[in-house]
Amino acid sequence: MKFSVVLSLALSVSFPVFAQDYTVPRTENGHPDLNGNWNFNDSTPFERPDRYGDREFLTDEEFAARNARLATGQERRDASEAEVSERIMNVPTNDTGAYNLFWSYYDEPYPNERTSLIVYPPDGKIPATVNGIITQLSPPGSNPCNYGGVVITDRPVRVSWGGISCDRPEDFGLASRCLAFPQTFPPHIKANSYNNNLQILQTKDHVMIRSELGNDPRIIPLDGRPFRTAVIPSWTGSSRGHYEGDTLVVETRNFTEKLASLFLRTFSYGSAENMVLTERFTRVGENALDYEFTIDDPSTFTDRITVKTNMSLLVAPIYEFACHEGNYALENMLRAARIIEQP
Repeated sequence: MKFSVVLSLALSVSFPVFAQDYTVPRTENGHPDLNGNWNFNDSTPFERPDRYGDREFLTDEEFAARNARLATGQERRDASEAEVSERIMNVPTNDTGAYNLFWSYYDEPYPNERTSLIVYPPDGKIPATVNGIITQLSPPGSNPCNYGGVVITDRPVRVSWGGISCDRPEDFGLASRCLAFPQTFPPHIKANSYNNNLQILQTKDHVMIRSELGNDPRIIPLDGRPFRTAVIPSWTGSSRGHYEGDTLVVETRNFTEKLASLFLRTFSYGSAENMVLTERFTRVGENALDYEFTIDDPSTFTDRITVKTNMSLLVAPIYEFACHEGNYALENMLRAARIIEQP
């Protein structure tokens, strides 16, 4: 946990709508210049609400209404802070208030006019899974150790938080263990308001993409070398990149089967073992970046999934995300489980 969410993100650049004839700057090697720190906050829902049907974009009136609501964000955060502080200081409670709105950032210098981040399938929904695929659901926050629950019955645990139990490390969710975070794994970027930054650094024959949440740098070759063998799978997979005009295209495969094909905060779908992930990074304005990823995994879903997110330039450094909640809490929860076992 750290203060960069407030201190650094407050420096995000606001900018007018970019011109349609924008010319992407080039690096010294002639590649489209994507270097910099980028913020991927986007209030657009991941799946499309039913009321929009197959409509991909908001109307002008709907877009204006959403912007008006977002404009009151700081006011609502201040009110929430005051309410939480009053309650915790004056009313007995087990709620520490650790994850209130203080830690989130909701500004959108490059707003998304879509009705959902999912743009394919056309209905903006997660497609059906194939027969026999396991979908895991995190237990409710009121029962994070899943005592008396049957939410997850199959290992390995692929959910983000919670898990099967608090009795052994492997039964905890992946974020609880500080292994993987749903916003930046596996390793596609999914919009959120918490630690929502990444850094892109380009050289002649490599691209480095480092997410703030999890602090996991991906070093991606651009020289056409073959993918690492599937005999050696990993959490972040094997990535290879190339440029198509102004777009950086990154293909990743050979993930560990311990990771879900679609890894969300409370849900996980199938296994990423046979998934092919394709990402596309396109700079569309001086401070604007279009990001798209496609999940192609016939072993898990009956159709592919394509997601689009807007990113804005962050004129500030990225700080360390140390995951001290997991570093300390995991040990303490395991200690409590051993105490419960004592006669």
